[in-house]
Amino acid sequence: MTTQTYTFRSAQLPADAELLHSWIATEHARFWGMPTASVAEIQQAYAPLVEAAEYHVLIAEDAEGPQFLVELYDPTNSPLAGRYPYVRGDLGLHFLAPQPQAPEPGFTLEAMTAALGYAFAQPGTERVVVEPDIRNKAIQALNSRVGFAPVGPVELLEEDGSTKHALLSICTRADFERVTGTSTGAAHLTPARWATANRHVLAKAIGEFGHERLLEPVALDDGRFRIDSPTERYDFAAGRYLLNHWIVDPASIRHETLIDGHWTEASVNVLDFITSFAERLTLREEQLPTYLEELNSTLAGHCYKQLHADHSSADLAEFSGDAASAFQRIEAAMTEGHPCFVANNGRMGIGRTDYLRYAPETGSAIKLGWLAAHHDAAEFSTMDSLSYEQLLETELGPAERARLEGILGTALLGTSRSIEDYLLMPVHPWQWENRLSTTFANDIANQDLIYLGATQDYYQPQQSIRTFFNRSNPTRHYVKTAMSILNMGFMRGLSADYMKVTPAINQWLGELFDADPYLAKAPVGLLREVAAVGYRNRQFEAATKPSAAQRKMLAALWRESPVHMLAEGETLATMASLLHVDHEGRSFAGALIRRSGQEPEQWVSDYLDAYLVPLVHCLAAYDLAFMPHGENVILVLRDGAISKALMKDLGEEIAVLSDRVHLPEEIRRVRTGGDPVLSIFTDVFDSFFRFLAPLLDAEGLLTEETFWSIVSDRLLSYRRDNPQFAEHFDALGLFAETFPLSCLNRLQLRNNQQMLDLTDQSGGLLYAGDLENPLILRESLVV
Repeated sequence: MTTQTYTFRSAQLPADAELLHSWIATEHARFWGMPTASVAEIQQAYAPLVEAAEYHVLIAEDAEGPQFLVELYDPTNSPLAGRYPYVRGDLGLHFLAPQPQAPEPGFTLEAMTAALGYAFAQPGTERVVVEPDIRNKAIQALNSRVGFAPVGPVELLEEDGSTKHALLSICTRADFERVTGTSTGAAHLTPARWATANRHVLAKAIGEFGHERLLEPVALDDGRFRIDSPTERYDFAAGRYLLNHWIVDPASIRHETLIDGHWTEASVNVLDFITSFAERLTLREEQLPTYLEELNSTLAGHCYKQLHADHSSADLAEFSGDAASAFQRIEAAMTEGHPCFVANNGRMGIGRTDYLRYAPETGSAIKLGWLAAHHDAAEFSTMDSLSYEQLLETELGPAERARLEGILGTALLGTSRSIEDYLLMPVHPWQWENRLSTTFANDIANQDLIYLGATQDYYQPQQSIRTFFNRSNPTRHYVKTAMSILNMGFMRGLSADYMKVTPAINQWLGELFDADPYLAKAPVGLLREVAAVGYRNRQFEAATKPSAAQRKMLAALWRESPVHMLAEGETLATMASLLHVDHEGRSFAGALIRRSGQEPEQWVSDYLDAYLVPLVHCLAAYDLAFMPHGENVILVLRDGAISKALMKDLGEEIAVLSDRVHLPEEIRRVRTGGDPVLSIFTDVFDSFFRFLAPLLDAEGLLTEETFWSIVSDRLLSYRRDNPQFAEHFDALGLFAETFPLSCLNRLQLRNNQQMLDLTDQSGGLLYAGDLENPLILRESLVV
């Protein structure tokens, strides 16, 4: 077969009507449903498709003329809408190769490969979706030869009112490349996007390193600022805000280098910047290369996000579709990652194909793998109200569980072991393929671990990358898995030791919330981690300390989904999304305020009553601290207004900071030392409100001073309404003039393999002086 080069042009009417008629009005194309149509009928049917912006009718040509037909379309504007778990980057495809008089062997496969290659070359395409008639076995066989995998039968309502019985199949970019041997390259990495990404990340680096007092920008006479060294200098425009917050204008950055005694303009590259100022940034020689790797990955991720920045904040705030789909659309649309960390998308160990499959910004939908783990090495734990049998009933269902156990039973034939000797547990596909299948080879060979394959539900990775939301059955639990990649100073594993008592911690916390009169009525709730399973490798347990990565390679937990908690008309968004800024420079928080119709002051007050005030109550009443960063809070909204805040990631991250409250013996690990107010000053004020207040100010919704005045008012209102906790409230020192500046980037720069010992997190923190407390804006606010 000779490989042909095809060009694709848009069909023109009426010029191409005869050509389309000769291809479509045939018995060969009977599944297109128009075998007896006239030329006029073909033209009438195709006229609206040719004119539609979201539909592309393409004719593929070679040197000999037109050869085949390709139609590309947006699945969300087609009969497929709502009929399958759509993810961002999906592109629908119809393909028709006419029946030639003298067929050339291999032509159809070659044409389909070219069509699919063209589809993947379109900006933003990561998966191609087809839905041929379920009776069309020939096209289904062809689809499989270029990488399509069947999802299942689907009934589609056609425009004429008829129902099409189709076989939905999906081809990922990785599967197309693997099956056909074709490379589609890295479409998101272009010089223009790379330049934009460098300016964006460098602006953040200057701002955050300035905030943490690693760099001290000097004001120039023209209102700009400068950071320099003997041979390099960077000038830029920036805004200064409370809490020593810098917002650097990426487009304003100018880099000059000293060459032969003259300052010469040079390119803006954040990797060069970090290398030049490494010593000032406290980066040791052995740390610098890994940090540059993390920055490269962060830059590449930003390029991808630029390519897929197809939702404005206003669009997202409409919450179109069902609540689960809108929630996950927002989750995938966020572009920044952690607001404080500069290298926040390192994900060391993830390659290009893995990135497209597993990164949250791709909005991918994957199937989780499942393992059978022998009871001698695995341990399942759960809340009192849930059993192992009940969990599998809700998460797998009888048929799927029977299928997995059938695979297990077959694997055990001829051995003395039985199905009852094993626990079933989910596993991240990357973890199985890249770590467990080799590192735990001993366990696999001895049948302590048996891989059972993937289950049917599709899951979408969340911002934490190792946590998944069930797209097929949204009321089923989140699943959090171990993933041995390095990201933001930690290996993202899960400890079997920690999993053992995680459900008990969540049960205790849920009971505390239910019994507390204030929390029971407050607009706050919990997403509890209801069950967990951990696997222990005997040899690694004997050879390592508890913090070793090998002890965190295989564990999972199940967390409640917020979907079943929603009332009619309520929607969901992670709190981190409030800081999202779209390609037009507008924030999602601002879009929600405008959508709500509330006065900005009222919207912020409601938000604080759902989020901040309950956190302070837990400290005042119990010395109970959360890790309340943006990704650990899910907001429940109605028409853009805040209804409730749901706290999550509880088992590993809550802390009881004194002996004021009784703890069951099994969960005593949550009792730690530390300054209770730092969970407010550092995790809330400095790590979240520092970013939120300037966004609202920039959009003219609320001045920064007004924002902090509302924060003060809500806190003082809580103190006034709860006099029984006034003494403990005052002891928190929330209205002290200053508080310590705890530095996150300094931790990552010090040790980007493990920023902190998780058993003593407060003991390893780094500080850089104090910040002025923004609550001290008026004398009347002082308690």
